[in-house]
Amino acid sequence: MNVLLCNPKEKSMFGDDIDLPDGIGGSSGHPNMGLAALSSYLKQKGFQVQCYDHQIENSLLKLNEIIKNFKPDLIGLTSFSYSYIHAIDLVDAIKSFTDVPVVIGGPHVSATKGEVFENSKVDFAIKGEGEHTFEEFLNEIQKPEPNFAGIQGLFWRNNNGEIVENCSRPFIYDLDPFPYPDFDAFPMEKYACYQSRSLPIISSRGCPYACTFCSVILTQGRNFRKRSPEDFVDEMEYWHKRGWERFEIDDDCYSCDMKRAIKISEEIIKRGLKIKYDIYNGIRVDRVSPELLQSLRDSGCSLVSFGLESANLKILRNIKKSIKSLDQVTDAVKWAKDAGLKTSVNFIIGHQGETMETARESLEFARSLEADFVNFYNLVPYPGTETYEWVKKNARMLVPEEDYLRHISYRDNEPIFETDEFTASERRQVIKEGFQLYEQKVLKFRLGKVLGYLAYFPLRIAPLGKWLKKAMNQQGIVRRSFILLSQKSRS
Repeated sequence: MNVLLCNPKEKSMFGDDIDLPDGIGGSSGHPNMGLAALSSYLKQKGFQVQCYDHQIENSLLKLNEIIKNFKPDLIGLTSFSYSYIHAIDLVDAIKSFTDVPVVIGGPHVSATKGEVFENSKVDFAIKGEGEHTFEEFLNEIQKPEPNFAGIQGLFWRNNNGEIVENCSRPFIYDLDPFPYPDFDAFPMEKYACYQSRSLPIISSRGCPYACTFCSVILTQGRNFRKRSPEDFVDEMEYWHKRGWERFEIDDDCYSCDMKRAIKISEEIIKRGLKIKYDIYNGIRVDRVSPELLQSLRDSGCSLVSFGLESANLKILRNIKKSIKSLDQVTDAVKWAKDAGLKTSVNFIIGHQGETMETARESLEFARSLEADFVNFYNLVPYPGTETYEWVKKNARMLVPEEDYLRHISYRDNEPIFETDEFTASERRQVIKEGFQLYEQKVLKFRLGKVLGYLAYFPLRIAPLGKWLKKAMNQQGIVRRSFILLSQKSRS
């Protein structure tokens, strides 16, 4: 059975989408990890798989040619909420080419569930982790009279055209047997990671914390499921032998089990692996120690990024961040710097109870930190989260609810909602200052203090900045530089 897996476009990390001519690909750091993992798993089970990344290829003509030549029996897509509009567009294009069934999965489906059928022409949808559900679904759909009722994690239409949501599938706890992501299924030379020889890698799934704004719990559950240190370092060693020198650890909570994190460092050192890696996600200020941070540095780690979200303790309680004191933040940054690590700290503006005063507390605290750079994000109330329910009850939507995920990103300076305590104009002002602080610091961090300082000002001139961003997306080395600057800021 032939399966075509497709990744839709994503929104620009610097805000608005940048329109590119057909066939001119956009910027992307690396292949979609979910599709790469699913591809390797399905191939292991005997299915024929091909992958298409519309973010990179940006060619519906090429997609149509792939469909004609590969002749897939099923086409699968993934989608984040912030890029859902592009997933819908891609489904429409596929349906204009072929009548092959289309199934969609990813975080947005897990958050909105059957709503995906109302806004697109998809035939099936998968929630939660996809490997086992997809395999079972593929085996069933091949039958002359398939029965989808017993497939956990599947959405489907019955004979009456009604949408049926099957029960959720239990989370997978034994992660070691899974094959490594199928990066060979993607045109790796077209991604920024190819030039930097850096690959994303994941050592665990899930997060046991309950932050109200985070949608991870919807797809990965409120748990911590971990690979053994030996299996994780086996994968590092495998890719290193193939010429990959750096890694980006993309766990949701890498340091949740601090002893395990130290064991991973010790395993890297024991094997004598000469690698470098960064942790741009998954490090909490209350789950670090000088010993852990030093072990990270000794084993090749260059940078860690801490999630703070707000510098106001009341806001931190509102969002269930479980950070008790700002001293935990300053201590974590200091310990990291003492160990020789670069640091970044992440903030989100607009949480429950936010005011202009509390938002400015975050700005001032960010300026005072000795971190190498800081990230600021515009709060997006993702469906299914506590924040989403709070916004519906306590705020005024500024964008139609059915449209906001189509047009708004956490890197846009356009508030999705406002409250009496924190108006839209106030939000725009704070977000603007936060984005400026981020861009100034990250340019200095990536390019050096002098060159970064000089590069910062052209981006402040709106017409020139817009032209530069478009040019960066279309030109070789310059484009890759833009990718390098932008891709490392996700939290």
